[in-house]
Amino acid sequence: MRPTNTVEAKRLSKSDAVIERIMGKSRSDRVELRFQLLEAAASRVGGFDLAEYHGRFGVRTLKFAARLVDDARAIVQSIDESGIHPALALSALAREALDEADRRSSGAYHTDFRLALHLARSVEDRLMPDMRVVDPACGAGILLAAVSLTACGSDRILANEWLRHCVYAADLSPQALRGTLLSLATLTDDLDALSDMRAKWRVQDSLLAPAKAWETLAPEGFDLVVANPPWEKVKLSRHEYIKASGKSRNYGSSYKKDSLYGYEAAKSEKAEQAVRLVEKFPALAHGEPDLYVAFAELLLQLTRPDGSGALLVPAGLIRSLNTQYLRQELVTSTKELAFTVMENRARHFAIDTRFKFLLVNYVKSSRVGNGSKTIGISHATADDENVNATKQVKLSVGELQKLRPDLTLPEVRTKAEWKLFRKMQANGVSPECDQSPWYPDFCREVDMTRGRPHFRTSPEAKCLPLIEGRMVQPHRLGCKSYVSGEGRSAVWRNLAPAASAISPQFWMPLRALSEEALKRSKMPRAGFCDITGQTNERSMMAVMIPNGLVCGNKVPTVTFPNDTSQERMLLWLSIVNSLPFDWLLRRVVTTTVNYFVVLSVWLPGIEPDSLPGRRLVEISRKLAELDKSGHVSFDKCWQVAELRAEADVLVATAYGCTEADLRLILQDFPLLDRGQPSLPGDDRSTVTADLLLSTWARRKRRQSKIAERVSAAMQLGAIAYLSSEFARTISEAREAAHG
Repeated sequence: MRPTNTVEAKRLSKSDAVIERIMGKSRSDRVELRFQLLEAAASRVGGFDLAEYHGRFGVRTLKFAARLVDDARAIVQSIDESGIHPALALSALAREALDEADRRSSGAYHTDFRLALHLARSVEDRLMPDMRVVDPACGAGILLAAVSLTACGSDRILANEWLRHCVYAADLSPQALRGTLLSLATLTDDLDALSDMRAKWRVQDSLLAPAKAWETLAPEGFDLVVANPPWEKVKLSRHEYIKASGKSRNYGSSYKKDSLYGYEAAKSEKAEQAVRLVEKFPALAHGEPDLYVAFAELLLQLTRPDGSGALLVPAGLIRSLNTQYLRQELVTSTKELAFTVMENRARHFAIDTRFKFLLVNYVKSSRVGNGSKTIGISHATADDENVNATKQVKLSVGELQKLRPDLTLPEVRTKAEWKLFRKMQANGVSPECDQSPWYPDFCREVDMTRGRPHFRTSPEAKCLPLIEGRMVQPHRLGCKSYVSGEGRSAVWRNLAPAASAISPQFWMPLRALSEEALKRSKMPRAGFCDITGQTNERSMMAVMIPNGLVCGNKVPTVTFPNDTSQERMLLWLSIVNSLPFDWLLRRVVTTTVNYFVVLSVWLPGIEPDSLPGRRLVEISRKLAELDKSGHVSFDKCWQVAELRAEADVLVATAYGCTEADLRLILQDFPLLDRGQPSLPGDDRSTVTADLLLSTWARRKRRQSKIAERVSAAMQLGAIAYLSSEFARTISEAREAAHG
């Protein structure tokens, strides 16, 4: 049986069980028998003769064809019960069964039927008779099946001509193409049409295939290209190598020497592959080579002028520094360009539900210099049947280039969000200019992988405590203390506000530090946790790092060489820990707050010697003091909350925000105040939003009844700006204090 951790797999689990029952106990030719049963199911749906089909396509039948067709009756019935069209269901059932190791080594994340249909519907108005459609990494052909269904519906005559003339495919795996063939065979009983179609397919590495191979198939290029290419970096880490070999390992844990046998040879092979691909695809030369980037560039090359493309790729395409070249290529070579942003929460793929990916649609320009003037962006969610996209927001390419010269796209959902993003960025100052007082100097002080052999697990002379990402919260350093374990399985204890303490997992010997890390360990600097997410409670978490500590690579540190004053650093902390800055950051971040992302989010025009600047410096300083005071109390927690609300109002004002803007910003943080008691009649606590809005009204000298909600929440024991992860620490501290 195959894994059932996706919606599609669960719906087809009965079909899988039927196939397993028919195949019976272990046989040496189980894979072949499975294919023949699926081909028999296709013959029942399509109406063609299975024996003739096998003869046409060189299949040596394991059973009598009539017996296979009879056995397939139950398979077809189970597919009907699944509610998935047979062409799509059989494609899914014909895929090579990939475990985690196989997926990691191939980068293959199979397209489920909902995504396939959504992609096909996105190009529906471009589908025409006699066009040439290709998937150069087709797998078992579910995208081609979905496009064919959308083009032909239930019209058999139209399907015969469509398959005969329009459908092209390529894949490294002959078995994959066999799956594609049986999937599309459900649409026709015309074996001549299937033979003509199959003659245009290629078993090949599409990325390395010579241009002439494609020109033979489509001299002027293809009218439509579709793909869900491999999502694999052409680079091998030790962690990925161990996981790909089928061994269990938690990220961050120690390596065993025997688990790395063959690693160096595999790494060299990957490096050679990367060199070959970079020579052919210039977009790969800008950072770590990614196969989906090469495929995206290939699809553009294969598309004829005025032709279309639709592909599924990771969200890094609109986010990463490494994909800037490809973004520019897409904008300049297309006359229509749109991105649909999706998350895996609907379990399309057997990976983390938070993973973000894109549907990219484009129409290639027929003239040089006639690139896209706007870029469409929409967001989509899915239920068990369909993908549902929001209304598209059009971003002006000219405006985008002014605000984000690298053409990274802000994930705005509405015109109001795009307007707010434009305003805040326009009212900000770029930290990228090397003459700016905001120009940062970033440093990853200790690489947690390379430095591991030097780590100490108890304090020793001439060793410094090592700060890890989980020890950092906004304005809080040492919010967690180490208990036991290692890597992602390590156990840490949450500490209450005002009770933060440096209790690390590791200590780092001074002699093992780099010259830069040693220098930084002797000075105060800012640091931030770089592991994050757009849908986390908060995305940016930064803190002051005092001297006498050293930071792991998940806590990059920041100094400002053009202004070394502590005030500059404290002001930066107040700004980046604010909700307005976090809102901007969430438009452009995925899972890592890297230097590229931090530099691209502009800071409000506040200087340390200005009136708001002085107050923000004072707030940062006071928050640090409160967190180390050692006495946990409700009043002290509210003192922290009121200071943070004041800082948020000052930053929002500097960005030019209105109260309506502030309310829009707050909508992006639905996880705030989990664990806090809600007011009567409310579904959840909104104490942080209420405090912020009442602080705004008070500073703007406006009347507001929201302050009454804040008072009522306080009476219930709610605390604003307290991370839900630490909500229980207050009551625990009270219980401990009272014995």
